[in-house]
Amino acid sequence: MAPKDPLLGTLKVCVLNLQSDGEMVTDTNPHLASCCELLELVLRKGLQQPVISLVHRDYWQCFEQLTHQDPCGRLSALSLAVEQTRVCRKLLSAQGRGRYLLRLALSRKALPQFITHLLHTPRVLEWYSPTTSILRNEEFVEPFMSLLLVLSHMEFKLNMENCSFLDESWLLPVCETYEVVPCREVGMALRYLSGRVFVLNLKPGSQAYVDKFICPW
Repeated sequence: MAPKDPLLGTLKVCVLNLQSDGEMVTDTNPHLASCCELLELVLRKGLQQPVISLVHRDYWQCFEQLTHQDPCGRLSALSLAVEQTRVCRKLLSAQGRGRYLLRLALSRKALPQFITHLLHTPRVLEWYSPTTSILRNEEFVEPFMSLLLVLSHMEFKLNMENCSFLDESWLLPVCETYEVVPCREVGMALRYLSGRVFVLNLKPGSQAYVDKFICPW
């Protein structure tokens, strides 16, 4: 009997759950975060750290490095996605950028192509351990790519503007836009803490108080 990797088995169940919903996958889908987390675990499994470096290597650096290994312009889709991720000011860490890139790849049905480029770039692939990585195991990489192909045939409509929490979690809060009529004062008292904005209170009689769109935290 061929060996099995538990990560792939769990990922298969998660992909089937996404597929069984039979609708477009949005951020409200209860299986989306689990699927993304499992994809991340696969991409991190066996990823070796450099011997002499103060920077922790994550899968984001793998995709970023791929764009430097392509003199013929064959990675245009990947290069565009990497550049869009790199210039996003809401992302502060390699973890956040990697997660944003995965969400982009799902939305654009490009994840199989991105992984294929990685598999065909020896100088980056060698960052992965040949004994523990799924990407360097011929028996595991084929079923993994099959699952990615299934995902590429599904419709993902993800809010790419709502990404500032990806540095910390796959579970993104609901993002809504609040527009008000022209007024002198909106009436919200805000406080900035650890890069986050909190609404402390609403001024009675103000536009924000009347709209009741937002509640103090």
